[in-house]
Amino acid sequence: MTGIKNNKSKINFLDIYSLFLFTLYPLAIISGNLLINIFIFLLAFNFIYNFKNNIIFLKQKIFYILLFFFISLVINLIFSTNFENTAPRVIKFFFVIFFIFEIQRIIQKFESSYLKNIYKFFFIIFIILNLDIIFEIIFGQNMLGFTVEMPGRIASFFGDELVVGAFYHGFILIFLSYLFYSNLNKNFIILFIFSIILISFLIGERANFIKSFISIIIFIFIVFKINYKTKISIIFIMLIAFISIVNLNQEYKYRYYKQIKPLFSVDGYFDFMKKSQYGAHRIAAYKMFEENMYFGVGIKNFRHEVKKDKYEDNRYQFTNQRLATHPHQVHHEFLSETGMIGYISFLIFILFSLILAIKNYTKTKNLYQLSGIIFVVTSLMPLLPSGSFFSTLTSGIFWFNFSLMVGYNKIKF
Repeated sequence: MTGIKNNKSKINFLDIYSLFLFTLYPLAIISGNLLINIFIFLLAFNFIYNFKNNIIFLKQKIFYILLFFFISLVINLIFSTNFENTAPRVIKFFFVIFFIFEIQRIIQKFESSYLKNIYKFFFIIFIILNLDIIFEIIFGQNMLGFTVEMPGRIASFFGDELVVGAFYHGFILIFLSYLFYSNLNKNFIILFIFSIILISFLIGERANFIKSFISIIIFIFIVFKINYKTKISIIFIMLIAFISIVNLNQEYKYRYYKQIKPLFSVDGYFDFMKKSQYGAHRIAAYKMFEENMYFGVGIKNFRHEVKKDKYEDNRYQFTNQRLATHPHQVHHEFLSETGMIGYISFLIFILFSLILAIKNYTKTKNLYQLSGIIFVVTSLMPLLPSGSFFSTLTSGIFWFNFSLMVGYNKIKF
């Protein structure tokens, strides 16, 4: 313990290696699944390689919470309808645990030094992404020539993958945290906030826009030292701006108004589900849960089970188009693939992780930890569509933010 404390300020090759991977992680997210998995594995390997010195990080409550969730995934594997599909995700989470603690090790050791420059690099990447999104909005293609066939949607550097909104949601508060720590003029920060919310809206990913918008509102109300009247005025002006854009652009009007309007009528949500593909996915997931209530069908098995005729439901207009890799809603995904035991285990895991992080945040007021806390909460909002929790990109963004959320929990060396 004393040796670790004395060496805390020293940097070695393994530190440089992990700092390099940590710095480039947003680029790995943009580059695609292969690099995301490589970065997670390499950071986890670095922690395991230096396990003797790092074992202190496994003496925290958060380790036992992660271990609890991992055991629930192992149980799910045992009862999976297709062992081969589920096993890779359970094995991957084993490495995710050490990925989380390697991120925490970097944060604990370099919070007052190199970490500031790493977040500056994140800030630059986010600025470039915003410029590229604006470029695509104006010219119909991004700076690299990528185009999107779907009206009202933006892809930016992600090519034919319409996931830039998910990246935006995952890094938008880290960007804002850096702005606040830069001690910029409040009016300048307000202008930035307006700009990034507007860009998030124009990306065209409705669910991720709502999550990003809610995330920013929560962040502003907690962090921004201005009176409540001003905060409410900012929100009101934003809403007026969105309404104006929607009414002036037919593509956005269709996506943000005409498609959503039926939800606000009597029984609107249930009628909407019966007439949308989302409903076909969710009713199939619910039927799966009913038939496999305790352990589910196994992680990543929704895609195979949903093909079966017993999940057809003619009350839902798109029941013949229910085939998908996941039910497009994280809670339906957990219920159908992990059952009641897995779902409750996940909720316990998330709840206790949040309690530990919030308790630490009330003492340190670290904005990067706050950004991780808010992201975890908003990414698990019910009802709203979502990517598959166990997909490489979604999990890559989630576990990075989770790492920030718990990485600032102070431990004693």
